[in-house]
Amino acid sequence: MANTATHTDLEQMILRLERNHKCVLRLRSKINSYHYEPKDYECFIRLRNLRFDLKELSEDQMELFDILQRNHFTTEEATLQVNAMLVRYQELDKQIASYLLATKGY
Repeated sequence: MANTATHTDLEQMILRLERNHKCVLRLRSKINSYHYEPKDYECFIRLRNLRFDLKELSEDQMELFDILQRNHFTTEEATLQVNAMLVRYQELDKQIASYLLATKGY
């Protein structure tokens, strides 16, 4: 019975990570849009850093996804890793929202 719960928990974490990865891909395409071109040097640097951070997060998510599918983590380790990815995403999402507001002049 415990194995079924563990397996179900891992499946839920994988699904959560997949949904989060789709959000990261949407954000990457959004900030690459010409609507959010940098207005000055500072914005250019912020955009470059955001693009790099999104690329890095996306790659890390895919790596974690592969590790989870191969069951190389215990449930506790997997939970910690997935939660860490979610925290990174949330922080990056706030930075992107700030950048988007700055480029639109709000």
